[in-house]
Amino acid sequence: MGLTTQIGIMQGRLSSRIDGKIQAYPAKTWQKEFAIAKEIGYSAIEWIIEKPLEENALMSISGIKEINKVILYTGVKVDFVCADIFMQQPLIRMTEKIKEENKKCLEQILINSKAIGAIGVEIPFVDNSSIKTKLEIEELISVTKDAFKLAKEIGIKISLETDLNPEEFKRLLAKINLDHIMANYDIGNSASLGYDPIEELESYGQKILNVHVKDRKLGGTTVPLGTGNADIKCVFEKLSEMGYAGGITMQAARGEHDIAIAREQLTFTLEILKNI
Repeated sequence: MGLTTQIGIMQGRLSSRIDGKIQAYPAKTWQKEFAIAKEIGYSAIEWIIEKPLEENALMSISGIKEINKVILYTGVKVDFVCADIFMQQPLIRMTEKIKEENKKCLEQILINSKAIGAIGVEIPFVDNSSIKTKLEIEELISVTKDAFKLAKEIGIKISLETDLNPEEFKRLLAKINLDHIMANYDIGNSASLGYDPIEELESYGQKILNVHVKDRKLGGTTVPLGTGNADIKCVFEKLSEMGYAGGITMQAARGEHDIAIAREQLTFTLEILKNI
């Protein structure tokens, strides 16, 4: 069995930029994105959770009903939910009060994500929320313990995205040692950090739940697909060899004409997949 050709796209990529950000929740246009995604060939949208939570459709009962209605109407799913709120307010290095807020927030995200049929919730531990020490690994495990238990009970997976090197990330996943706690793999971020994709995938490839397609220069920012240091073809070849059956989500560079670029990025990715 080959890799999936059912490709998703990160929410907000099919709307005008919000306050000049590369990535943000499109509160006013999220419904339109589903129709556009269907029209240009994407099968899923990866939902973003960030502050302010009260503006996010996924965080209210009426919003969940509306999301399910749009999914049913368009056939475009939400397979993954990206909890970017934990970049704004990390799960580690916080006061006890904020830790308690974060725990409740994560549990609610899991419950609501399950209610729209999502496979998994992604928690980023990069940039502002990057794991720096062994003590922070212990803190991460302590803070997420109840959420990990809840995820198993309700039947949803959690994937962690980190900037740890391959061996460290492998050790972290082994320390957690739960089948439903997995990894999110970002092709571009790994290229920017100078990691060897073969070493990464051989270390923890069997634990990957979703792959973000992106290109970045070594030590630099996101660039158009095929112009940076990411070896996207190599990654997909190795994943295919390993029998990868998880998700693929476009999170590539933006430009002046987002919808046209999203279409081109899908074509670029499908062409690679077709030739594997």
